[in-house]
Amino acid sequence: MLTVDQILASMRLKESIANIIVRPKDNMKQAGIMMIVKDGLILGISRRDNKEIFGLIGGKKDPEDATVKDAAIRETREEAGVIVDECSLIFERTEPGGADGIDFYSYCYYATDWYGEPKKSEEGEVKWLTVDELTNTKAAFGEYNKQAITAFRKMFPEVYLREK
Repeated sequence: MLTVDQILASMRLKESIANIIVRPKDNMKQAGIMMIVKDGLILGISRRDNKEIFGLIGGKKDPEDATVKDAAIRETREEAGVIVDECSLIFERTEPGGADGIDFYSYCYYATDWYGEPKKSEEGEVKWLTVDELTNTKAAFGEYNKQAITAFRKMFPEVYLREK
């Protein structure tokens, strides 16, 4: 027979898992994020209001985007000046309470074919970062970045990522 504490712990675990793997509801906002790797470094973009912390490039799906993948490709072009021709989905999860307090569903892609020289935009500065910088020392959304990098490493173990 389970104790009340065991039942509550099981319910919390199920809720945590559901927050990670639940698919978006029809009315849930969606976002596309892009991971670009070059010479072991990951392209990051600073926050608009804080040029010292960085996250992966991306943003919310707009009405003109046919898919979230299209949104990630568009955001990469707009925010960093990089053109993505091909990308693969590596990670997805629910993001509780986004900037406007509304939950949204996030899809992270890895750019397998891209070109262009990254450049800053009105969204922020762009910079090639180590895993440590993107997840710890200069991180915006560090936990999200850690989870995306973990998923990336499982799918693309042959791609070198510089730790520090």
